[in-house]
Amino acid sequence: MKIRPDDQWRWYFDLEHSRVMLDLANGMVFRSRFPAKMLTDYAITMTEMSFSVDDAALYYAFEEQARRINIAAALRAELALNGVVAFRFIKPQMPKSWYFSNFSLVEKPEHGGIVQVRLQDSGTEALFMVAEVGDNASLCLLAQQKLELNDRVMNFCDPIKVMNDRFMPYTESNQAPLYDRAI
Repeated sequence: MKIRPDDQWRWYFDLEHSRVMLDLANGMVFRSRFPAKMLTDYAITMTEMSFSVDDAALYYAFEEQARRINIAAALRAELALNGVVAFRFIKPQMPKSWYFSNFSLVEKPEHGGIVQVRLQDSGTEALFMVAEVGDNASLCLLAQQKLELNDRVMNFCDPIKVMNDRFMPYTESNQAPLYDRAI
């Protein structure tokens, strides 16, 4: 499924689902992954608001980068839209870098960039999409089905802030699909 942002799209906060929603103006509604407790007060109290040109630019940047990993088109769109929500509406977070090994990446990641991390305890590698770049740490969304950490399990699009020195560059390969089915 290919979706294209347009000027009919509208953001709103849905009290029943306690989530930021995006009315795609064609009978479809996107529900973000993030509960109200993770969102800024602005997100929770906003009235209907247009999907802006900046939102569309972010969406396209995130969606283009997500093409580098082997996931279904619907999941790419979901990852990209959750990236826009994370960039615009998630409260600031403290880094939780202790899960990941230090890699000392020389360059800061880019918005929407796909990065790899290696778990400190198991050596398992995982893929994330960078939703918001910071000078020392960046907000990332899990770009695979799940990731088992030592004290919790992360699911597709779950956010975590990670120090930039934990990222390894991601190189495309002929990998098996990371996550095939729509959620």
